[in-house]
Amino acid sequence: MIIIVILLIVLKKMDDQANKINQENIQKVPIEKIKEVEEEKVFKNKEEEEDKLNKKDSSTSLGEISIVIDDFGYRNDDVSDGFLKINANLTYAIIPGHNYSTSFGEKAVNAGYEVIVHMPMENTGKTYGEEKFVLMTDMDSETIKRRINNAFSQIPTAIGMNNHQGSKASADQHVMSNVAKVIKEKGLFFLDSRTTVETIIVTTMEVFGVPTAKRNIFLDNEDNELEIKKQLQKLVKKASMDGSSIGIGHAKRNTLRVLKEEIPKLQKRGFKFVFVSEMVH
Repeated sequence: MIIIVILLIVLKKMDDQANKINQENIQKVPIEKIKEVEEEKVFKNKEEEEDKLNKKDSSTSLGEISIVIDDFGYRNDDVSDGFLKINANLTYAIIPGHNYSTSFGEKAVNAGYEVIVHMPMENTGKTYGEEKFVLMTDMDSETIKRRINNAFSQIPTAIGMNNHQGSKASADQHVMSNVAKVIKEKGLFFLDSRTTVETIIVTTMEVFGVPTAKRNIFLDNEDNELEIKKQLQKLVKKASMDGSSIGIGHAKRNTLRVLKEEIPKLQKRGFKFVFVSEMVH
């Protein structure tokens, strides 16, 4: 009996000693592991934060800019072809009734650009050109609608419209209501070129439920590179302040030169060029 008690005491001491050793090991290992785990977490979190910042930098835009180039259809040369080599989402407005109206629309869309009809409309002064397409304020509704449909038939690649001239017609409710009806039926959009402060285009389109927007800056009313650059900077400033801006230029050599030179710089700075269809509301 005494021997059994002694053995039990010895075994308990051995067990206590083993537990003590294990406890010491348990206390040491977690401290080292915790340090390693914490360091790994800090490093991983830092990497994740850097990834987030990098993703933010690559996706954040200083502003969205939409540029529409008017008056295609007249020419088929190095200038018109030059616009098809600019690496940006640009919208090209084609006047119906000219030798290259249909073909340029096809070339532009095949090259990845957006096309709209540049619809001739009556001016307050003398209205020139495109006699078979121009919309006059004294026309009846059927004539206006027929001319619009003919324009889209000639430029089937077009997904919207803006006005060519039209300082009188764009302020006329009869004309613009009929325009809005046709555009609504076709499921397209209308960009107000704002050739007069009296324009009613945007309000009329909104009444008829037609997606619309308005031009902010004309780029090349003065056809020299310095002035075009100044106007482009105004467009950039507006995009920076308001988040977006819409500019209109024309199929001219100086305009082409400026855009080829300046667009890559603006893209590198963080400005995003988008089709005008993305600007309508």
